Amino acid sequence: MYRGLPIVTNKIPGDERNGIKHHLIDQIGLEENPWTVHEFVEESSKIIDAIRARGRLPIVVGGTNYYVFSLLFPDSTVSRSDDEDEVTTTPAITRSEMKDGCQDSPFEFLEGPTEVLYAKLQEVDPVMARQWHPRDRRKIQRSLEIWLKTGKKASDVYFQQKETKDVDTDVSHNLAMRYDPLIFWMEAEDAVLKERLNVRVDTMVQSGLLEEVRTMRDFELQLNHRRIEFDKTKGIWVAIGYKELEAWLETQNAGTADVKVLDRIKTDGIETVKAGTRQYAKRQNRWIRIRLARALEDKGMLDKLFLLDCTNLEAWNSMVESPSQQIVQRYTSGQELPDNKSLSPLAYQTFSRVDSHQTQTRQAQFCETCQKTLMTEAEWKKHLQSSGHKKVLDGIRRRIERENYWNTLSKEAGQKDTC
Repeated sequence: MYRGLPIVTNKIPGDERNGIKHHLIDQIGLEENPWTVHEFVEESSKIIDAIRARGRLPIVVGGTNYYVFSLLFPDSTVSRSDDEDEVTTTPAITRSEMKDGCQDSPFEFLEGPTEVLYAKLQEVDPVMARQWHPRDRRKIQRSLEIWLKTGKKASDVYFQQKETKDVDTDVSHNLAMRYDPLIFWMEAEDAVLKERLNVRVDTMVQSGLLEEVRTMRDFELQLNHRRIEFDKTKGIWVAIGYKELEAWLETQNAGTADVKVLDRIKTDGIETVKAGTRQYAKRQNRWIRIRLARALEDKGMLDKLFLLDCTNLEAWNSMVESPSQQIVQRYTSGQELPDNKSLSPLAYQTFSRVDSHQTQTRQAQFCETCQKTLMTEAEWKKHLQSSGHKKVLDGIRRRIERENYWNTLSKEAGQKDTC
C-alpha cells in the first residue's frame, strides 16, 4: 500500500499484472500515518462490493494476515502488537499511553532482558505467564503492558472480555463471516522454502534494495531536520529490509569505517534480512495453521481452506494451477469441494497437524531435570519419553550412585581412623 519502494514492499511489477486491475497499491506516502486495520477493512470492503456488483470475482492477495483476518471476521479483532502470532480482542496499547507514576520509565523496564520480564510476569500474573514460553518476548511484553496500563492482570482482562463477548453476542460461533471465502494457502516444504527465501533476498539486493533503504534513510533525516515527528515503530519503517540495514546506513553516513568494515556490516545486515524473512514466513505458517484454521473451524468452514504445494516449481501446473482452477470452478458453480487433505501429501500432513492443534491448549510446563519449557500436553508427554530426557535422568542417577559410593568409602575410612 506504500507509495514507491517497490522492492522493500515486494510490489508486483506492472508488467506482471496481466492487465488485471490491482487495487490499494500506492496509497500511503512515507510522511503519512500508516492505515489502521479498520481503515483497510473499510476501503477494501468498498472495492470488494463494487467488484461483486459488476458480477466479477474479487481476489484478496496477502500479505499481512491480521488485515485479511479482520476483513473476513467482522466479530474479531486482531491486535497489531501481537502481529501474526496471536489473535486477541484487546485494543493495541502504545507505550506512550501507559499510566504515569510507574518507576522512572515503564518503557525502559520493558526493554530489559527477557528473563527479567518473564520473572516479573510470573510475579504479577502467573496465570498469563504459564501460557507463554519464557523466551516469547513479544507476548510477555504485551501482558506486562496491559498490567502497567490498566493495573489489572492480563489474564483477568482477557477473561472479562471473553465473558462479556459470549454473554452479549455468543460471537465465537453464531455470527456469520463477512464473506463466503475460498482460501488458498501457498506452501512449500521447509528446506525448499528457506532456500527460496534466501534467494529472494539476494534478488532484492541485486534489484536495488540498498538504494531503496538509502532513500528511506535520507527521508528520515529530512523529517528529523524539519523536526517532524513520526512513529518508527509502525508501518513501512518496521518492514523487513530497512531496520536490519540501519547500522550499515549509519556507518556509511559517518564515513569513518574502511571498506572492509563497511562490507562486513552490509553483509551482516543482509544476513539479518534473510533471517527476519525466514522467521516471518514461519510465523505466517503457524498463524494460518493454528489461528486462521481455528477460526474457520469455529464457523464450520475449515473445508474452504486449501493448501497448494509449491515445493517443486517444475510441477506448478499439476500441483498448483490445475487443482486451484478446478476448485474455483466447483466453488463458483456450487459443486461439492474436494477434501482439503487430498490435494497432496504435504496437504494431508499439514491438515492432520491442524486437527491435532484444535484439541491442544497452551500451558507452559517446566522440566527441572532438563531445564526446558514445553508448551502443550502433547509436547510434555513426548519430552518425558524422549531419549534426551532419559539420558539426563540416567546421568543424574549415575552421579548420585558415585556420590553415595564415595560417601560410603569416606565414612568407612573415618571409622577405621577412629578405631
